[in-house]
Amino acid sequence: MRAAAAERSWNSFHLTGAFEKERAPDEPDLSGALSRLAIEAGEIDIVISALPSQQVAKRLLELPFKDGRRLHQVVPFALEEHLPFPVDNGAVAFSRVGQHDDHSLVMAAMVRKTDLQHHIDLLAKAGLDPKTVTLAPLALAALIGRARNGAVPSAHLVVEGDDSSTTMVLVDQSGTPRALRSIHGGLLTPDGTAVSSDDATSILNSLRQTLLAHGGELEQTDVILAGEAGTMPQLRSLLADSLALAVRDGGDFDYSPIFEGQMPDTGKFSSCVAMLASELPTAPAKLINFRQGEFLFRGRIRGDLTPFYTSGILAAALVVAILVHFSFGVSAHLHRLNVINAEIEKVVAPVLGHADPANARAELRDGIAKMNHRLRLIGGNLSRHSPLETLVAISSALPPRFPVEINDMQIDASAVHITGQADSFATVDSAKQALDKSGYFGAIEVSHAKAGSDPNKVDFRLDATFKDGVPAE
Repeated sequence: MRAAAAERSWNSFHLTGAFEKERAPDEPDLSGALSRLAIEAGEIDIVISALPSQQVAKRLLELPFKDGRRLHQVVPFALEEHLPFPVDNGAVAFSRVGQHDDHSLVMAAMVRKTDLQHHIDLLAKAGLDPKTVTLAPLALAALIGRARNGAVPSAHLVVEGDDSSTTMVLVDQSGTPRALRSIHGGLLTPDGTAVSSDDATSILNSLRQTLLAHGGELEQTDVILAGEAGTMPQLRSLLADSLALAVRDGGDFDYSPIFEGQMPDTGKFSSCVAMLASELPTAPAKLINFRQGEFLFRGRIRGDLTPFYTSGILAAALVVAILVHFSFGVSAHLHRLNVINAEIEKVVAPVLGHADPANARAELRDGIAKMNHRLRLIGGNLSRHSPLETLVAISSALPPRFPVEINDMQIDASAVHITGQADSFATVDSAKQALDKSGYFGAIEVSHAKAGSDPNKVDFRLDATFKDGVPAE
C-alpha cells in the first residue's frame, strides 16, 4: 500500500510525506497494511482512494452537447453501447476532459457494484471513509499535463504497472486524454524485479498499437514510466529500445507550480500525489468519482463548510436585502427632512432671516414672547380691546363735566382698573351705570368706595371686564 499526504488551507497546499506498507503474510487482506499506514500518516480528514484499473471498464466518449445535467443522464447509456454487458449492476462515473464548440469529450468508466462495495468495506476496516474513489492513471495523466514539461509541450504516453496489470494513458499536447487502456500482465514480477523482454512482449505490442492508432493526431510522444516500475533503469531501457521513443520517469517533471513543501519520490508515489491534486484550494483537478448514487459519500469533513453554503448564501442575501431596505428608508426620510427644512427656512426667513430649521419654532416662540412683553410694557394689547379703544369707550360713556377725577387707570388683556375720587357715592354709582350702558364692558364692580381724606370726596376703585376679553392669567 502506498499513500501521499498533504495539508491544505484556504490558499496553500503542502505535501507532508509519503508512506508505504506491505501486507503481512498472515493477514487475509490489505486492511492491516491500511491501518498501519493510517496510524503513521496521523490525523486524516479527507481520504482519496483508487480502484485497481483492471476492475474498471473505460471508454472515451464524444457527446454532441455540453450541459452537465444531460451528461449525467446520457453517459450511462452511451457507455453501455461500447460494452458487451449491461450497466445495471455497475456504478458509472465520468469526467469531462475536453470541450469544443457544443461537444464534450468525457472519460466514462464503470465498475461492478460488488467490487466498489468491497473496496469501500476494505478501507472501512482501517477506519477510513474515502470521499473520492477514482482511477489513479487518469489522475496521473492530469498531473503530468499540469506540470512544467520543458519549453515545448509534448504528448505523453503514461505507463504504470505492477505485477498483475499495466495501465496506459495517452495524453496530447494540451493535456487531454486520448486513450486509456488496462491490460493483464505486469512489468514487475511477484518478487518486485523487472520482467524479461519476452514476458513484456504483449505489453509492448499494446503500447505500439495505442501509439499507432493516434499517430496521426500527435507529432511527438514521450513515454512516462510511473510507479515502482519507473524506478528501474532496465525497464526504461527496455521500453526505449522497443518503442524507439524517449522514456522518462514521472519524477522528472517540475511540480512546484502545483504543490508546496518537500516533494516525495514522485516516480514511486506519482499516482498518490496525482490524486491529491483533486483537493487543491485553487483549480482542483477533476477526477472520476465512483462515490455517487447509492455509494454517495455521506461523511463529515472537519473544516468543510459545504453543507452550510446554501444556508450561508440565503442568510447573506437576507442581510443584504435588509440593508438595502434600511438604506432606502433612511434615504427617503432624509429626502423628506430636507424638503421640510427647506419649507421652514422659506417661512421663517422674512422674520428671522437665516435660521436653523431645527430651532425655528423655538426662536419664533421666543420672539413672540419678547414682542408681547414689549407691548405690555407700553400698554399694548394684541386683543381687539386696545388702550386707545378703551379710553374712547370710557370718555364716550361718561357725560361732560362729570364730577369724577381718575387718579390711576390700568388696562390689561381682560379688564380695566380705575381708581379715583368722586363727589359722592351716587356719582360712583352713576359712573358704573354709564359704563354698563356703553356696551363695551361686561361685569363692572366697585371693589372699593369710602370717604376720603377730603370730607367732600369719596375714594373708589372700579373694575370693568371687557366683553369677549382674554381671561386673566
